Amino acid sequence: MTKKEIIDSIAYCGLICKLCFKADECAGCKSAKNNCGKHLSESGCCQRKCCIDKNINGCWECEAFPCNKDMYSDSHDGKIKAFAMCIKEDGIEQFVDYVLENSRRGLDVRMNKDYDFKSEKEVLQLLRAGKGHGNP
Repeated sequence: MTKKEIIDSIAYCGLICKLCFKADECAGCKSAKNNCGKHLSESGCCQRKCCIDKNINGCWECEAFPCNKDMYSDSHDGKIKAFAMCIKEDGIEQFVDYVLENSRRGLDVRMNKDYDFKSEKEVLQLLRAGKGHGNP
């Protein structure tokens, strides 16, 4: 999988659809073949709808980011918001470089793996640890 394929698969919220456990059956939230559970839920995906309404590529481009809505609410772990925050602060290519470097070190971005159940600060530190980035 190429870096460009990963970048192209980054969801509006910041998750990496190409690295999702559902990647074989879902082409990501920006595609017509969107089988994301959040998108298919009765309420739909707040982040996706908002980004489409604002005609932006992702929450990291929004003036109101970080909001406290849906997947960015305090009831979720910090992974999703931290991914979008990293993209906003460091750029999408650098974010993918962090993920790929950490993957080579054995870290997994998929659900219930290394980045889940951590605070935003912990996720940002984990992302940036392999590249010698300063403290977030």
